[in-house]
Amino acid sequence: MTTNMMPPPEVPGDDRDWTFVIDQGCTECGFQPFAPNLMGDRLRSAAARWRPVLQRVDATQRPSEPVWSPVEYACHVRDMITVLQQRVETMLHQHNPDLADFDGDAEAVRREYWKADSQTVLGELTLKAQSTADLVDTVEREQWELPGRRSDGFEFTIATLCLYIGHEMEHHLHDVKG
Repeated sequence: MTTNMMPPPEVPGDDRDWTFVIDQGCTECGFQPFAPNLMGDRLRSAAARWRPVLQRVDATQRPSEPVWSPVEYACHVRDMITVLQQRVETMLHQHNPDLADFDGDAEAVRREYWKADSQTVLGELTLKAQSTADLVDTVEREQWELPGRRSDGFEFTIATLCLYIGHEMEHHLHDVKG
């Protein structure tokens, strides 16, 4: 755990609309869209790739003040996987639901990601990835197209939501070179 109990400077928010990765992939991290039925395996694989990152001696250290540490990125990924699980469950059980907003930057401050213990986060991320993978593995062919809508009006399907958050997981591994 980091010994710095004072909050570090907030990381500048990223206001880009990353939904383009669903169709186009991401040139920054190399992400390419994939068949949604592979999401369970991709979640498990990404979780395993966090292990060596979070075992590094510098896992709690920011490379520079306005850039999250590997532990902070892992906390964010854990929470995004949680969002995926919650949204998929909602989309499976409600017709075209409105999806609750998630502000990752505000969540980082609220949950004090900078104080997190790397091994605790690894355990939480691994468990959340497994339970979410187990859920998406149950999605049947016709259910991949079930819709849900973000507050800005963007409509996801379970398939596109998996791609969107799949990119999130892989992009942040790229950010920490994991």
